[in-house]
Amino acid sequence: MKIKRFILFAFSGCCLALAGAACSGLEGDNSDFDFGDMTSNAPDNPYDGQGYDRLPNSVRLATYNTHRCEGWTQNAGTDRANYNNTAKVISLMDPDVIALQELDKNTTWHPDDQLQELADRTGMRPYYCKTIDYRGGDYGIGILCKVAPKTTYAGDLPGTEARKFFLAEFDDYIFIATHFCHQSDENRQRSFEIVTEYIAANYASYAKPIYLAGDLNTSKLPAAALESWKIISTSANTFVNTTSPSRIDYVLVYTGNSPSYEVLRTAVPSYEEINVMTVSDHLPVLVDLKK
Repeated sequence: MKIKRFILFAFSGCCLALAGAACSGLEGDNSDFDFGDMTSNAPDNPYDGQGYDRLPNSVRLATYNTHRCEGWTQNAGTDRANYNNTAKVISLMDPDVIALQELDKNTTWHPDDQLQELADRTGMRPYYCKTIDYRGGDYGIGILCKVAPKTTYAGDLPGTEARKFFLAEFDDYIFIATHFCHQSDENRQRSFEIVTEYIAANYASYAKPIYLAGDLNTSKLPAAALESWKIISTSANTFVNTTSPSRIDYVLVYTGNSPSYEVLRTAVPSYEEINVMTVSDHLPVLVDLKK
């Protein structure tokens, strides 16, 4: 499969034209928030010229803020969700498990279960985590996975609107999906503390890796958080609905239990089959690990 060049600097012209176009009554949307500048140095793309096919004996983790499957622009009075496009990106990524953010469920804006719509189109198993009541329905985060988890757990996090972390335990690892508060450094730091405290209290004896994936709403993680967590995903920009594109979507590994893991490759992928720049105001992130 012929692959387009890695997406890193194609943002600027599109962002200048579209910045501020998105609108929503929900404070948790990132369309009105300036995350500041990131480094302009392009990270190496380990997939360049090779495609994004799965490697043998590997596990693929991913995260993707779906922006309600509406592409760049949103109108709170009009359902413009394109589930085929979002599902196409997920299917092309082919993750074992993916964290998804900004999902409506049976609202007056989107009268569908958005996670179920994506599950139906990708063939993956859906696990939804409601964070707030919204427009007659729910709004929250979710996980799609190929294999059913052994157990799941949702925990509360601070925010100007309620936030959650959503844990799914699999045979070989634990995967935590989340979407941190977009307005407060203090809330984001406290969110890391809460997740870390929960792991220490419930998984202290576990040797298998524990991963955290999602939209963390900051281009600079708190120093205290990095004492217990290590970024294993690409340094490429992931949030594009701004004049200053930045990396705010991550996959991290918990280091407190000294896990055995090996990162093979990581990237913000691009595909000839679909322009990922138009599907959401965020870009998807994938990480391939040795099985």
